[in-house]
Amino acid sequence: MEQLTRFFLEPKQILHKRYEALRALCVEKLSAKEVATRFGYSIFTVNAMKRDFVKAIKNGQTPLFFLTPTPGRKPKENRDELKQQIITLRKQNLSVLDIKAALGSLGYQVSHDFIHRVLVEDGFTRLPRRTILEKRKGAVTKLAAPKSQPIDWKAELDKKYHSELGIGLLAFLPLLAKLKVNEWIQWAGYPETTELNHIQNVLSFMALKLGNYERYSHDDMWAMDRSIGGLFAGLNVLPKNATLSSYSYRVERQMNLRFLQAMLKTFKQKELLSGMINLDFSAIPHWGDASILENNWSGKRRKSLKSILALLCQDPDSGILCYSDAEVRHNKQSDCVLEFVNFWKNEGENPKCLIFDSKVTTYENLVKLDRDGVKFITIRRRSKNLLAKVADLAPESWQEVNLKNTARKYTKVKVHDSAVKLPTVKHSFRQLTITEHGREKPTFILTNEWDWDSAQIIAQYGRRWMVEKGISEQIDFFHLNSLSSSIVVKVDFDLTLSLAAHNIYRAMALMLEGHESETSKSLYAKFFSNGGGFEIKNDRVRVFLKKKRHLPILIEALNEIGPIPIPWLENRFLEFQLWTVT
Repeated sequence: MEQLTRFFLEPKQILHKRYEALRALCVEKLSAKEVATRFGYSIFTVNAMKRDFVKAIKNGQTPLFFLTPTPGRKPKENRDELKQQIITLRKQNLSVLDIKAALGSLGYQVSHDFIHRVLVEDGFTRLPRRTILEKRKGAVTKLAAPKSQPIDWKAELDKKYHSELGIGLLAFLPLLAKLKVNEWIQWAGYPETTELNHIQNVLSFMALKLGNYERYSHDDMWAMDRSIGGLFAGLNVLPKNATLSSYSYRVERQMNLRFLQAMLKTFKQKELLSGMINLDFSAIPHWGDASILENNWSGKRRKSLKSILALLCQDPDSGILCYSDAEVRHNKQSDCVLEFVNFWKNEGENPKCLIFDSKVTTYENLVKLDRDGVKFITIRRRSKNLLAKVADLAPESWQEVNLKNTARKYTKVKVHDSAVKLPTVKHSFRQLTITEHGREKPTFILTNEWDWDSAQIIAQYGRRWMVEKGISEQIDFFHLNSLSSSIVVKVDFDLTLSLAAHNIYRAMALMLEGHESETSKSLYAKFFSNGGGFEIKNDRVRVFLKKKRHLPILIEALNEIGPIPIPWLENRFLEFQLWTVT
């Protein structure tokens, strides 16, 4: 009996406790302080409960303290309508699993057993085993993607959109506006279409490059998403793969050269190019059955295969790729270095120094570079005569060189510094013969730089691996080896925009404290692979980014850029905020 009494006098459940407190106030006429002491409330809570209780009674509402039982079976949803839905879906040749999934999307929660009973009662038999193609033919009609077109800003005013796809990429827009990428596109003279201007077309490609999309045929990933298209390129959605593919065929090599020229000028003004340039070739494979392409050596696959030979030029300090050419043929391969020098000299000066290996050009072109005042560092191919001359050198002609600020295993090497006259061209160059550097045979460095000491020349050539690292990143993140066409113009345009996307990642990396040396793939995973939402206002767009560990560093970098109008978004500002929802 004592337990029963305690149940009423010492309530534990919230509603029971609240009822007893209000009863003590209204029936037993206890003060708020006495009720608070008895039931463990504060005086403010007791007064608030009484206030709400009086308000509810005056409004004719009955506060819920007790549940009224409703005997009998609980009412069920309209079974006839649900059964008709199941029969309609089966007539589309959907299985029980497919029907359950379709009903779930409509808000119905039914079991497999119920669906099976409905089908048996209506006379349906078991579906025969079907192939994947037959299942797709019998599936419900897929949604049609909207036509890509410029944003109607008045119609979109104050609208909010959520996306899990490309919200993080919008953080690139202030940087693109600061670098004036829209002026690069205008200077290049890229073609327009009846629906989209040249900036919208090219930025559509740029968005996909920055977003790590492997193939344009994967347009289901973006063709219906408002964020990556609506706010990146100024469109409602990005164009589908057929539009992108046909557009690229209209691009000419001269357009790409003008685009690269404008990009080069901008990065020079930003002091991101030192003038020291690493050059190397990369083979972009073609996987089609029929190919008009030449065979090129692929270092990644250790064999020669049908491919496009592309030249890439990179600054070793900033990692910026300043030039590319995907129209290299074997008969003109050795002249590519001269074409790059002419490209660079459009700004009125020679590059400080070119660094490349022995296969990039010929001795005759080395003489042209020297006479033109262009410094270079390259490797000379070994021959029996060269190795025999090294064996005949006196021991006192060698000097020990200590390589500083390098991660090499062998930091002390033996060097023989001499002037040589190449047999085929009768022109003098400086030659460094290097031994005791971890290789069985000596290495021969050829240069026309007479003022630098040997340690500086060796260290500078050792940094040529930077361009190989850049090529590896292009293949890994920007998918240069995903070539599906042998049309050279298309690949050159794709390569040009890959370079631009790579450089934008490099420029952004230099602003992200502690992440200056990370690859594009790592930066994308940490900062830009993110969802969220956005809201369009009169003069700005509010972008809400989901919380990530590294997001404060990105927000700080965006604050460093400052508020800047985005020309292709009708000069609206972007305002970035943390999304407070999970």
